[in-house]
Amino acid sequence: MDPTGSINNEDDIETIENEEEIIDDSEERELVGDSCSTKVLDSPDIPRDKYGIVYILFYLFGITSLVPWNFLITANDYWMYKFRDVTPKNMTMVGEVVRKTRFQAEFTSYLNVATAIPNLIFLILNSLYGHLVPMKNRLQGALVVITIAFLVTTAFVQVDTDEWQNTFFIITMVTVVIMTAASAIFIGGLVGIASRFSKEYMAAVVSGQSLGGIIAAIAQIISLAFKISPLHSALIYFIIADVMVITSLASYIYLYKIDFFTHHILRGVGVAANRHRELSMVAIVKKIWVYAFSIFAVFAISMAVYPAVTVLVESHPATAGTDWNNIFFVPVVNYLIFNCGDYAGRLVAGFLLKPENQWIIAGACLLRIIGVPMLMLCNARPRSHLPVVFLWDWEYIIIMIFFAFSNGYLTNIVMINSTRVVELHEREKASSVIATMLSVGLTVGAAVGMLLVRVL
Repeated sequence: MDPTGSINNEDDIETIENEEEIIDDSEERELVGDSCSTKVLDSPDIPRDKYGIVYILFYLFGITSLVPWNFLITANDYWMYKFRDVTPKNMTMVGEVVRKTRFQAEFTSYLNVATAIPNLIFLILNSLYGHLVPMKNRLQGALVVITIAFLVTTAFVQVDTDEWQNTFFIITMVTVVIMTAASAIFIGGLVGIASRFSKEYMAAVVSGQSLGGIIAAIAQIISLAFKISPLHSALIYFIIADVMVITSLASYIYLYKIDFFTHHILRGVGVAANRHRELSMVAIVKKIWVYAFSIFAVFAISMAVYPAVTVLVESHPATAGTDWNNIFFVPVVNYLIFNCGDYAGRLVAGFLLKPENQWIIAGACLLRIIGVPMLMLCNARPRSHLPVVFLWDWEYIIIMIFFAFSNGYLTNIVMINSTRVVELHEREKASSVIATMLSVGLTVGAAVGMLLVRVL
């Protein structure tokens, strides 16, 4: 893609060849809607992505797709404050250890369940039955639900919930489940749309997801540096999330007025009369199963140690008592450096796109398992079984960078290549299968991570 955002020659040829097979545009006009620019159907010219607007918006959508997860996790201090022990005490002993309440101790686990299970279920439902609902309605509806859910979450920041923590906990979990389900539908549809464009647009979506993690990590570090209270920091996080989601909703509606976007959406719907023939999921899986396994392996391996094990890693004992050790080490290394490494890997992969052989890609994904014992041998505390081999901060940081970079690089390679081994009209379903297997990898990896923590 050139700086103006136009697609490359290979994709131009692919587009022209496929357009020759379009036989009737009446259903496409009705499907996309009256608000969509449909004049491209009557023009022999291929529209260009002027100023790269569609490319930039795909980046924004990638960021937004993981906003709920990134900002809910980042606001950990807020949740600990909301679920603190508010029982009045007549006397506080000097040196008394403040124990976590049940909600404080179990909130992260409940949050993981409330995000992992709905995410997996709705990605599967989207891949199987998503075609029954028009893409435009699916994604707009998902963004509306996410917006409402996040506005509710934001409103509760300023509400005193001390006297009804049980009810607040239930409301929060229900909101998270609804938000996650809508996010899964949005992600499944988003990768399906991106698969109809040249590879740079899929790379933009995938890279945007990682950039969202960087934004959340930076927001957390700034809050810690300025010692902002948990309530105020959470309000900042959630307002940022609200702005992103609302901007994405408005941008997605605007997309359907852009000829370049409309052209690719319509050509994906009306190709070779396949809209009249139900796609065989089995046939698609046979074509992409190696890539599906690869994306599963990437995220199962990553989640096995990140963040379950890595969040326990402490700075070198020589830094004990410093702000670096007590405040900044985990946010900087575990979140910011990991997300930066992951983002760098996705950027490089978007331009390099090597290797291309699916078996080599699968082998590289499996090779990442080496990072699991290496991270477990870093200075994670508490531990009672394994020795500490990599005690110094720089050793842990180098391991983390390679682990994160390979995660991002291989993710982008798989996401892009998996849509190039199927026909154009199969890309949306293929992308949904890949997204589903990614979610399965996250779920399996998180379960394995709970076991590995006990092995330390």
